Amino acid sequence: MRNFNKLVLSACVLVTSLSADPVRGMFASINVGGGLVAQNHDYTSPTGATGKETKSKLSTSFGLSLGMLNQIEKTKAVVGGEVSFSLNQSRQKYTLSVNGGNPEGNLNITNPYTFGAYGIVGMMMTPKLMFYGKAGYAWMKTQLKYTDLNNENPNSQTYKKTMSGLSAGGGANFLLSNKFMVGGEYLYYSPKSITPRDNKTPQGGQTRKFVYHPTVHTFSLKLSMLF
Repeated sequence: MRNFNKLVLSACVLVTSLSADPVRGMFASINVGGGLVAQNHDYTSPTGATGKETKSKLSTSFGLSLGMLNQIEKTKAVVGGEVSFSLNQSRQKYTLSVNGGNPEGNLNITNPYTFGAYGIVGMMMTPKLMFYGKAGYAWMKTQLKYTDLNNENPNSQTYKKTMSGLSAGGGANFLLSNKFMVGGEYLYYSPKSITPRDNKTPQGGQTRKFVYHPTVHTFSLKLSMLF
């Protein structure tokens, strides 16, 4: 029992010594995780009838971040900023129809990548554990491909759009040493809706309206190196 107590005490001293320095400087992170994308799509047919459908899809993501953290002198508060880039595997398929009506076409949505810029505010709960919140603005590349559109020539249309909006979340980092930390993070992103096609712009003799407004929930594991 005495040897066990000595071992625990030695481990505590080692942990404290590894993280005694303030968290301060630039960092680079590798982010691996997944997201839940709620794809909300509104459709108005040539007759003016409307339909709405929401589908949620799980997808994987891989990203890189670069930022800076600064622990305020003689406090546990940490402030900083970060820019991030992520590759997404989000893909979704829809059947276009009005409420209770027959299919009038198909839609394939992809969101290949997202770029964001954030401010960070955190607190060192222990010399090694930091909780933080972050908020900023993000841009998401989106492609919407409509096919088999009834009575329209051409009956296939593709729209490439960049969506943008506020993003916020938070997480925790644990310092493995003065150079490395691991953590987990959650982000919520709801960009402004886009209307790639509206009734003011008829194509092929048809006036249709498409409105797309997704919400994205992302969960990531992060490995960071401090410089």
